[in-house]
Amino acid sequence: MGNTVAYTRRIASWATLLTVVGGCPTDDTGITSATEAGIGTGETAAPATETDVPTTNSGLSGSMGDDPTGWATTGTDDPIGPCAGDPLCGIPPEEHEPTPKPDGLPSPLPGVYDDQGPAPLDNGFRSLMGFPNRQRELLEERVARIYDPDDPEFREYLSVDEWMADHAPRDADVQLVKAWLKSRNFTINFDAKNRLLIHFSGSVKDFNETFATELHICMRKNPLHSGDPFPVYCTLDSFTLPKFIAERTNGLATADLPAETGTLVKEIGEVHEDYPGDQAYGPPAFFGAYNMIPLLEAGYDGKGSAVGVVGAGTYHSIDLQIFWKSFGIDRALPTRVNLMEPVFERITETVLDTQWSTSLAPGADAYVYEGPDARNTALLFAWNEAIGDNKIDVLSTSFAHREDAEAKTLRHQYDESALMGAAIGMTLLSASGDSANPDTPCSSPYVTCVGGTNLVATVDGKIHSETAWSQSGSGQSKSFALPYWQEADVASDTRSMCDLALSASPENPMWMRRWTNWEHYGGTSFSSPAFAGMVAVINSYRIAHGKPRVGYLNPIIYLHGPTRAAFRDITKGATKYWPAGVGWDYPTGLGAPDITALAEVIP
Repeated sequence: MGNTVAYTRRIASWATLLTVVGGCPTDDTGITSATEAGIGTGETAAPATETDVPTTNSGLSGSMGDDPTGWATTGTDDPIGPCAGDPLCGIPPEEHEPTPKPDGLPSPLPGVYDDQGPAPLDNGFRSLMGFPNRQRELLEERVARIYDPDDPEFREYLSVDEWMADHAPRDADVQLVKAWLKSRNFTINFDAKNRLLIHFSGSVKDFNETFATELHICMRKNPLHSGDPFPVYCTLDSFTLPKFIAERTNGLATADLPAETGTLVKEIGEVHEDYPGDQAYGPPAFFGAYNMIPLLEAGYDGKGSAVGVVGAGTYHSIDLQIFWKSFGIDRALPTRVNLMEPVFERITETVLDTQWSTSLAPGADAYVYEGPDARNTALLFAWNEAIGDNKIDVLSTSFAHREDAEAKTLRHQYDESALMGAAIGMTLLSASGDSANPDTPCSSPYVTCVGGTNLVATVDGKIHSETAWSQSGSGQSKSFALPYWQEADVASDTRSMCDLALSASPENPMWMRRWTNWEHYGGTSFSSPAFAGMVAVINSYRIAHGKPRVGYLNPIIYLHGPTRAAFRDITKGATKYWPAGVGWDYPTGLGAPDITALAEVIP
């Protein structure tokens, strides 16, 4: 693809050799190639200096064929030898050797993660083990062809079944890793639909012994600007895994304190109109400012499309309906998809994201993928499951964290899921954050990163001015090499953000409603779900004209001239690191979208 820095991953096709040693089959294999978060991500600590671009993401494919039990069979129905049903039997001693493996846990970082000392050994934990896409290099090449208008495979999206057959981790490898985790006294709680994650839990004592490390408690600065710090697990030491586990996985993607439990308080009150006033923007301002009205008046309101939100906890359904009614929006409630532990609280970010994504696409179906809380374990699992579920066209998350505050394995595991989403024709969006620094998962090349502007307009969207917002999360990624579609715009060897931008400044804020009150805020937490609704409206237009959903946007918006021209260039304003200017820039990317124009010109 002409990249000056290769996005290196060792991908190979491996033959499986199963032999019987002492009555047990052994395999000769080869290696192939993370409390509430609220509005935005205002961490201000100094950036870490570690950089991991280019990257190598190691995993293993084909190690045990397609036999999910892990043992070989004869021509009869009888398993060979005494290893029947035991995937761990027959693994030679050298495959158990401790092997260094990156992990997804944070380390102490002044002002973000403050070390409080070792975690009590009788504490519990929950964690995710991550897996890579199999044959990743081939999949990336296929995705590039799928989004090249001049290629015969243009928009020939993979079905989920095709992705599972060719690129999902082999079930035998997943079963082997699960068997090993169980042998270490851990409990397997939840399996990802696409096999990219295993959710497991246990005690800190067993965790420390298994991974040859020591969990500490760190107090995490709350990404909600006014929120109190909260405890998370962190480590000072690197991890090890047995060689046969290290070769099959990306390593440990997350480890968190157990999910809290409680009872979700019932909502009270009745749905009624309660217009909050003109002190902040509601959805009508976005309808006007980003030229959605021609599509809406023509009946393209999201019908036939489906928008999804990564949630933590859940939202207020009565407040949601009052929000709609107060701005003249009539639509059905979203479908709540409960994941992992039971939800017992309503979290600000989920409330906000649900209100804005559903309002901008009033005719679209909507799904909220609800983890129990806003910790990395729940958020990554919810992101992954929303993609694997394949019921939505476009997915948004605003639970972004500053990239240098999150560990490498977590960042890359988000990217593994995002690559699957691109392959099956899904549009994946993330808020760019509110710290003027790059965020994750925004930095994944397979995610469209939505930054922030300072929009000055009337309440019905007549624009007076629009400039770069000073806190728009942006900059050069420390995780991923420069994608081919940014080569003409970016004088860097790494993925750079943003890709586009919408209103986010608290100087000209947006309304939300929670706990029966109207409140107004700023942040890219509004930009991303709003744009998700806009994409659903574009998909509604396309469906009505017999076209497939737009899917992965980045190659098209950068490289297809008419599509690129549908963005209004933002040339003024700056963050403390980067100015806006003519053409692509860090704070605002390609600029602000004209949704009607995009619907008409996206190939």
